[in-house]
This record gives sequence, C-alpha cells and structure tokens, in this order.
Amino acid sequence: MTTSTEPWVQRLRDGATADRRPVLLGAGITTAVGVLVLVAEFAFADFLRGVESARTQTSLVFWPVVLVAIGGLLALSMWSAGRSDRRTMARIRRHRAPRLHLPVFASGLRTTDDFPEPRPEIWTVDEAGLHAWAPSRDEPVFDLPWSGVRDVDVATKDQKGQRVDFGIWISTTDRRDVVLQPRQAIGHGIEAGPAKLAVLVDELRSLRRELDPGYGERGRR
Repeated sequence: MTTSTEPWVQRLRDGATADRRPVLLGAGITTAVGVLVLVAEFAFADFLRGVESARTQTSLVFWPVVLVAIGGLLALSMWSAGRSDRRTMARIRRHRAPRLHLPVFASGLRTTDDFPEPRPEIWTVDEAGLHAWAPSRDEPVFDLPWSGVRDVDVATKDQKGQRVDFGIWISTTDRRDVVLQPRQAIGHGIEAGPAKLAVLVDELRSLRRELDPGYGERGRR
C-alpha cells in the first residue's frame, strides 16, 4: 500500500539516487557569477571608488562573495552526501530490500542530534520496522521494530516565534521518541521542505498500516 506517485518518492522506495546534475550546474553557475562580478569590480576599482555610499560599496563586494560561498557549499554538500550515501547503500543492499529509504541530515532520540558515532545517514523501512544505517557499519546502528512504534507525525520547532515543520517525529511505546530530519533524495545534501515532509509522513503511515501486525492496537495512526 503506497500513497504517493511522485517520482521522488518512487526513487526513495527503490533506493535510487536522484540526478545531481541540475543542482551541481546551479552551484557552478552561482559560483561563476560571483567570481565574475568580483573580478569585474576589482578590475574596475574606479567604479567602486566612485560610489559615494559606504554601505553600497560594501554591498557590491559582499553579495558576490555570498554567491561564491553558497555555490561552493552547495557543491561540497552534494559531493559529501553522494560519497557517503553510496557507501551506505552498498551495505544496505547486501542485507535486505527495504520498502522505503530515508536519507537524513540528522536523527536522534527526542532531538535530531544525539545518536552516538557513527551517525546514521540513511534510515530504511521494511517488514520488521525502521533501521538506521551508517556508511562505516555492515549492520544497522539502531533498530526500531514496529511493535515499538506508537505514532508518526511531522516534527515542529519554534523559529522566531512561529512553529515550523522540520522533520518526522516517531512516537514510541517506551517514550524514547525518534526524530528524523530527512534530506530530499539519496545522494543529495538538500533538506526536505514542509511539503515533502508531509508526503513522507503519509508514506510512513501507509507502510505502517500495511506492515505492522499490531497496527490498531497502539496509537491512532
């Protein structure tokens, strides 16, 4: 039983890596634009000196630097995520064929950053429950059987006085709730936004209804 027909969800079911070329191309263009603007500004320094406002002068230098930094960080995050996820997926495939793969920025018990090293990079969902995998381990570093799951919902946090969605909250029967902060795709270092979080929560609930033999006896979903 599945809930979404969107291609990105199907890739997570299949354990397929999304095409990273558009993101890397965007990172390259962003970096190139920033570099070209900086080169032009320093090549025509008289133009900057002719700007009377010190704030405007600062902005003309600051924003190209920001573009270079954003492009570089985006490319680095994509490279790091791709390398780590390839290793993790190789270990997962040696053992089982999950129904869903959830790449994460962070995960933990009641927070998103308190699992000990090695930290999970990808969570999988199968008939037994949820499993956390790290690139350096042949076996899951954490297992959550379906019998321990009480509820699945969107995790929220306070940000500037407002509640914002940031992850997936899995309530457990022993009250040691698990929090996941998913990425958009395997091999990508980009955070899943609120709309995709809602889809992933629906997907997990659907899989739980299908795979959890004790569904209906625990929790409301």
